[in-house]
Amino acid sequence: MKTLRLLPGAVLTAAVLSWIWIVGRLVVDRHNSYATFDFDLGIHDQSLWLLSRGKWFNTVCGLPVFGHHAMFMYYFLVPLVWLGGGPNLWNVIQVIALALGAVPVWMIARNRLRNDTLASMLGVAWLLLPTVSFLAWETWHPETLAIPFLMMGYHYATTRPAGNGPDVRRRNLIAFAWLFAAMLWKEDIALAVMGIGVLLILRRRWKFGAALLGFAALYFLVIGVWMVPALAGDTSAYGMLYGDLGKTPFDVAKTSLAHPTRFFARLDNNNFTGYLGRLSAPLGFVPFLAPLTLIMGVPQIFINILTTADFTWAMMYHYQAVPIVAMMLGAIEGAAWLHRKSRLVSTVAVGTVFIASCIAANSWGLLPFGAKYEVGYWPHGAQTTAGWDAALKRVGPSDPVSAHYAFVPHASHREIIYTFPNPWVRTNFLGDPKLLESPSKIKWLVIPDGTLGGEAATTLQRLLDTGEYGDAQTVSGVTTYRRLKP
Repeated sequence: MKTLRLLPGAVLTAAVLSWIWIVGRLVVDRHNSYATFDFDLGIHDQSLWLLSRGKWFNTVCGLPVFGHHAMFMYYFLVPLVWLGGGPNLWNVIQVIALALGAVPVWMIARNRLRNDTLASMLGVAWLLLPTVSFLAWETWHPETLAIPFLMMGYHYATTRPAGNGPDVRRRNLIAFAWLFAAMLWKEDIALAVMGIGVLLILRRRWKFGAALLGFAALYFLVIGVWMVPALAGDTSAYGMLYGDLGKTPFDVAKTSLAHPTRFFARLDNNNFTGYLGRLSAPLGFVPFLAPLTLIMGVPQIFINILTTADFTWAMMYHYQAVPIVAMMLGAIEGAAWLHRKSRLVSTVAVGTVFIASCIAANSWGLLPFGAKYEVGYWPHGAQTTAGWDAALKRVGPSDPVSAHYAFVPHASHREIIYTFPNPWVRTNFLGDPKLLESPSKIKWLVIPDGTLGGEAATTLQRLLDTGEYGDAQTVSGVTTYRRLKP
């Protein structure tokens, strides 16, 4: 009997470890195959390296580190940079963080459903969600790292202890610590924490709910609305994405209230109901049984769906980190709501979640039994990296470089690294063009043959024709050019 009681936990543990092993290897292979990009892995890796050297300005994106995002938790990773950490380490840490999201899922479900088997099924369902695998595939993003912290904070904030007084205060303190750590990964996680505060208020946890809501709102206003834009020189990577709704969150809210037809037209054009369906279908639509829990994901859901760029509502990118957490927690709370009415019905609901996650993982997931496993997302088979490796070996460890976007994450531990044709032509450089370094400082160009077009190709040809760059070395289709004269 004791063995049977331990079996659900053992199954979940095995699933977590297997997921880490399988997905971790795939992500490392992807980076080693030069299939990762400047935006965003190159940005984050250079940011971590810069912080480890007491420097601030990220040349990949053209913004100060904390003008890009308020990623204060990066300071805890700086010692790993000193020890030689780089992109592969960050990606493996992210894989582990995503897998460990199954732990708070199990803890919350076990508390609500009083059944280890059902809790373990929901934990495995989290690992099966296609978006979770895609978050690992996309490589390192701070909001993805915030997921287990946010979930643990939700667990402690919403699970009432058996006792009163000191027990409640202790649990609230632990919840706050987890949620504050989550916010330190990225400023807009505060919006999800505000949602948890609203949830607690609606559940008549007035004091703690109001304190959490107030603190998270203040944090977002000071850090997200004031500090980050101020450091960025009022430049935002996202302001341009909202079209006629405005460039700031307040502009979008103001326009939506003043011109509701624009707001609803944008929702209709972007297929809002379809977006909600894609978020909830892998969980059997059970999350909608717990609408109060979904409040924590509402701000990010609207931030995503109101843009004019379809990648913000695609299920494969980091924009879905908070929405997918809200949906997973909503599935648990939805099953718990049914549990209070009928244990049989709640068991059916958990089974529905599990089966739906299996179907979704098979239909459009990245795991080995998923439909997307063999179609190009993962670099299966022999990958030719000799050209990239030769270029990386030829370029000095601290030399300023302008290179193809796939090379940038492999050479981002330096003060000046650009995606060509920066700094000659401003492209994907979010900051003021005056912040671009003088082109005369760039010692190396790294360009795969046949990958440039338009202005980038014209710029390269001009640099070669004038003799500014030459001494070309081509290996397996990747050419490095050395600066020959000013």
